[in-house]
Amino acid sequence: MTRRCGLPALALVAALLVVSTAWAGDGKAGSTYLDVFGIGVGAGPSALSAYTGAPGDLWSLTYNPAGLATVPQIKLGVSQIEWFEDTSFSYLGVGMPRGDGGLALGLAYFDLGGVPVLDDQGTNLNESAEAYNFGFIGGYGFQVPNLCDLSAGVSGHVIQANFDNEASTAIGVNLGLLYALMENQVHLGASVRNLGTQFKFTDDEDDQTMTYAAGVSYATIPGQIPNVNVLVTADALMPKDQDMQMGVGGEAWVYDVLALRAGYKTGPETGNLSYGAGFKYSDFQLDYTYADYEDLGATHRISLTMGFGE
Repeated sequence: MTRRCGLPALALVAALLVVSTAWAGDGKAGSTYLDVFGIGVGAGPSALSAYTGAPGDLWSLTYNPAGLATVPQIKLGVSQIEWFEDTSFSYLGVGMPRGDGGLALGLAYFDLGGVPVLDDQGTNLNESAEAYNFGFIGGYGFQVPNLCDLSAGVSGHVIQANFDNEASTAIGVNLGLLYALMENQVHLGASVRNLGTQFKFTDDEDDQTMTYAAGVSYATIPGQIPNVNVLVTADALMPKDQDMQMGVGGEAWVYDVLALRAGYKTGPETGNLSYGAGFKYSDFQLDYTYADYEDLGATHRISLTMGFGE
């Protein structure tokens, strides 16, 4: 017999939005270059360009922590991104089942290279300063008792931004919900990211990029398409005081060995197309994604996931 969530599930979604709105206050739009976990962790999710409503896994920690509720085994993941202008992003994460949910931890290093130095009027001084960021994030996702197929999650992060021998540290919280229906073929997700403190430098202050996100996904069940499993995702993102961004993507696993992916995401100035592939053998999975940012150039992402135990 199918259980119904009804008003309790809707009340929890409303509570998530109320809490996030109260915390957000009237802050300014954040500086995206400081959003260490916002550039997309994991080559697979990055190729899809939409992961808020995707079925949960290790990478859900930075997109929607509610997805951690279904982490099936101990998993270790490493990810490397070659970004613009010789910048790079490295990430190491681990996830594991715990109680009625899943726990995950992650470490990130964002090397921004040489950043142009400007004076108080914004004039380029033809000088550069080294900039880099460290980040730590930890989160827990769990099945909500007595609320059917609804999962909730929370994560917290600490980010240290370093620029020209000056450092500033900020903390933040991310909240998420994930609701499964149609025998887990469809998932609806919602999250609020980067609720937290400012980065404070001697002559400047920067807010974190607080973002509301909503997403939906559809996955075929095994055997629905012979030897092929398909996942389609879509996201709507609303960074505070910025234009809405949309993302859509899809992947197809063939014989549960080879994955082909593609996605498209709009941006404040330009959209980007991404596509990639994955290879799975036993408990090991290797993924690669190429993303084209038109005039800004291209990025390359690679990640490796390893599973341990049952």
